[in-house]
Amino acid sequence: MQVKHYQSYFGITPKQLNSDDFERLVLYFQLLDKVEKPVVSLLIPIYRAKETLVAHIVSLSKLKTIIPYEVIFVENNADGASLEILRELGARTVSQSKQGITHARQKGLEEARGQILCSMDPDTLYDPYYIDKMVLPFFQDNDLVLCYSVSKSYAHDFQLSSRMKIRNALKVAYFRWKISRGFIHKIKHIRAVGMAIKKEVIDTIGYDTDLRAVSGCDDGMLAIHLYNKGRFKYIPVDIYTALPPEREPGQPFPFCNGRFYDFNAPIEEACEELGITESRV
Repeated sequence: MQVKHYQSYFGITPKQLNSDDFERLVLYFQLLDKVEKPVVSLLIPIYRAKETLVAHIVSLSKLKTIIPYEVIFVENNADGASLEILRELGARTVSQSKQGITHARQKGLEEARGQILCSMDPDTLYDPYYIDKMVLPFFQDNDLVLCYSVSKSYAHDFQLSSRMKIRNALKVAYFRWKISRGFIHKIKHIRAVGMAIKKEVIDTIGYDTDLRAVSGCDDGMLAIHLYNKGRFKYIPVDIYTALPPEREPGQPFPFCNGRFYDFNAPIEEACEELGITESRV
């Protein structure tokens, strides 16, 4: 997969696509609407995604599989530009007004019809054989509950410099080493950009929507619950995700659950919320 091939799709709208690309993406979603019994559900939460969304959709349209699947975008108070992209292309979209990535993922879980869920992100590009590689293992091992992979990164505007390539190689090698060291290390490196989950298992667990902050910990918490339900399998597959946005130290990422510690609240209010009767500073 060549990330640079997606550079022309950065920050554009469907109206800026050439006619062949536009018609192909519209037809892609029309054909998905005809799938009556999907085996796989691709679930993508949407918050602020206008710069990478068209490229992400193009990567989905290049998926090569004979396994029937559906694509569900869950808009979580998304910006108007992102919603307009989905509307113009005819993508299936559901809404979740409760702010937070796990609220969005839980809504996708409730809407999904597939036996296997692929939890995905709109700033990520996927290998054309992603579905086959991530899903077929479930039909070879009945005790398997989670397939996961490690994503690489791309810089602004889908740039993949020599320095970034070296960084990615080191990142994958480091994560593979961490993953090999056992469960406690493994769960820290399981991320939604590369997760496929057996639906009948996650239905009994659901997503933890009461997290006070999310920065990957929501995926780790889910992995902890799944670990008691069956086996995990690492899948080597190409996934490229945008570098994370900058944020102020100690502050949550923009796309996170609305319930988190208020760093500006008086100490008394914080102590009251935590059930502490006396505060010592």
